[in-house]
Amino acid sequence: MDLHAHLVSTRLLGCDGRVTHTLTLLPDGMVEVVIGSVTALVDPHRRCVIRPSGFRIDEATLGHASLLAREALG
Repeated sequence: MDLHAHLVSTRLLGCDGRVTHTLTLLPDGMVEVVIGSVTALVDPHRRCVIRPSGFRIDEATLGHASLLAREALG
């Protein structure tokens, strides 16, 4: 069974209307952010990337991850 089918997620679109990021709230409260071929794990409360180590995500996307967690859990 695909757990992702039952999780809260959202997609961010670029100015051309294409999906640039997919954010998924995980059961442990972390947010998975898929950007192209990279999957990052974000702590939405501390607004930081947990893995992959050294990977950077812009502040706007971290803000969206934080908002997703707040709205879904709150």
